[in-house]
Amino acid sequence: MTAATPTITAAAAPRPSGLGYRRPPRRLIAAAVLPPVGATVALLALHHAATVAEPDNLQFALLWAGFLCGMVPLVVLACSTGINGVTRTCALAGIGLFGMGRLLRLPLGPLGNDEFIHMRQALETYLNGEVGHGSGIFSHFPGFHQAISAFARLTGLPLWLAALAVVALAHVLSVLAVYQLVRNVGASATGAAVGAVVYTLNPSWLYFDTSVSYESLALPLLLWCLAATVAASRGPKQPSLRYIAVALLCGAVLPVIHHLTTIMLCLILVPLIVAGVVHSVRRVRPKGRGAPQEHLWPLLLTASCLLNSAIFWWSGVREDLVSYLGPSVTGGWAGLQEFTDLSRAFGKASNTRLPFAGAQTPLYETVCGLLFSPVVLMLFLMSLVVLWVHRRGIGSAPWGFAALGVMFFLSIPVALTSGGGEGAHRSWAFSFIGIAVVCGLAWSFGVSPAVVAHFGPLGRFLGRLTRPGVGIGVIGVALIVMYVGSAALGTNISARFPGSPRVGDDARSVSREGVAVADWMAAHAPVDSHVVADRYVSHQVDSVGRMATLSPSDAFPVWELYMSAKPVRRPVLKQVLDANIRYFVVDSRMATTRPRMGFWFTRNDPSLGESNLFPQVAIDRFNCLPWLRAAYAAGALTVYEVDTDVLRRTMAGSCEGWDG
Repeated sequence: MTAATPTITAAAAPRPSGLGYRRPPRRLIAAAVLPPVGATVALLALHHAATVAEPDNLQFALLWAGFLCGMVPLVVLACSTGINGVTRTCALAGIGLFGMGRLLRLPLGPLGNDEFIHMRQALETYLNGEVGHGSGIFSHFPGFHQAISAFARLTGLPLWLAALAVVALAHVLSVLAVYQLVRNVGASATGAAVGAVVYTLNPSWLYFDTSVSYESLALPLLLWCLAATVAASRGPKQPSLRYIAVALLCGAVLPVIHHLTTIMLCLILVPLIVAGVVHSVRRVRPKGRGAPQEHLWPLLLTASCLLNSAIFWWSGVREDLVSYLGPSVTGGWAGLQEFTDLSRAFGKASNTRLPFAGAQTPLYETVCGLLFSPVVLMLFLMSLVVLWVHRRGIGSAPWGFAALGVMFFLSIPVALTSGGGEGAHRSWAFSFIGIAVVCGLAWSFGVSPAVVAHFGPLGRFLGRLTRPGVGIGVIGVALIVMYVGSAALGTNISARFPGSPRVGDDARSVSREGVAVADWMAAHAPVDSHVVADRYVSHQVDSVGRMATLSPSDAFPVWELYMSAKPVRRPVLKQVLDANIRYFVVDSRMATTRPRMGFWFTRNDPSLGESNLFPQVAIDRFNCLPWLRAAYAAGALTVYEVDTDVLRRTMAGSCEGWDG
């Protein structure tokens, strides 16, 4: 007789001992697996876009499939309940890193005017230790360029990869800063994560604030300055020295990095200070005794530090700063006048820009772009309703940020004016801070019975939207609409899909020929030699080639050499001598192709809007003028060197009488 062998059922099987075995939740697995898959699909979208001459539906479909595949799991994990702080922080950091879509750019390198200018500043800082190269407005704000140079020195990375690393780190820190800011206002961890996600929906976050530009570093500093200042002002006891130190450090450094961000921080602190003063006055009244205690002096100290630092650093550049920012202020004021002048508003409807007029975006992007502002407005108003019910216990800061959030909606009409409202677009990254704080704090309270009872039908409507089955669907649809709509509003198609070069397109103007010309000049010409070239080649020649490109204008009309078939006028030839121009770069396609942006040199280009091309005889004239010599050629580009002695002796404006 044999003893029966005992069996262990699956249900009774022991679990591994030691640290214990817990199966990771599905949302954690999805957040770890899906973002790499999404990034791969998004990369395929960029590859496909580089192979087609005009945008097609496939590139948009691949881009959004990849983006949503990677972003949504991270958002779900970050906003989940029942997770620890480390997991939430990693999810938020993943959101910031996945939002760096420009890391997938093709080709690898600077794109657009601003990035080339900043990389030239960083290059001179890296090679020569020069803080602020040249005399442009960018040279007066060297903090960003010094950070890139220092990171490249410390890590040994190439300068461009170091620049991307600095921007990527700053982008991640911007998400964490908003989380900390909303948390310090009084929100729960989940509510603060929701606020951070709401901030990533602003139209500047995905593209503009991921470019290699000084706002990409300055904006996270602004956010951390606000987070530290709010934390210091809302403590029931004396503020921690670490909060004060962070706030003062950010306030002192910010004016060295970016002018507009500094100005915006000053403006943001104003409603916070006003709300703090009102709160302190109301608190001394009998009915305000239940309001939380706050400190006003940290706000005043941060504002004072910021203003003193700006005065110190900007004392020598006031005129340059006014001349640089003046046109934007004037343009914004002109846009406002279109609404204040009723006769003009109703009598000239053509002055108003139609949203997405002539855009090549697919229909669903256009619809999401049009729905973006109404959806944001609805979320903002719903959040204000919740905060109003709980107003006695939230302090002053939320109302200061609510006033900031209102600025987003006031800017929308300005963006539709005939001037385009560039200033309105640039303000969205800042006004969305207020929207993020309001929405995140309201999420912490939820739609309580008090809200439903206080607002009647509106409260019952909010209650229905937050039911478990309905709420997930509403939030999912709103999230997709806002991400797609923000990208459609935030930047143009060529900047979102860089790839194969196209003639006269800023974001897709980088060509192998332009790189070859820039490399040749860097190797054969003295640094900062004066060069005249079209706008698009100038980017590469000025940055990679380390030349000093000159921009033609009405007062400096050297563009006549390219545009006019008539002999070059003697005053223009004299300007060539006086400006010490060493090289002209000529694109032979000027006589056969119109640039995508409509001009070759500047927006005041005499040929802007004309259907005719540059005369072929003017382009051919570069080959026979006695004081020009073809020194290098790459594809359609030819570099002509100026012989100043021959020019001074002959002052020849045509080829007649000279051997070609």
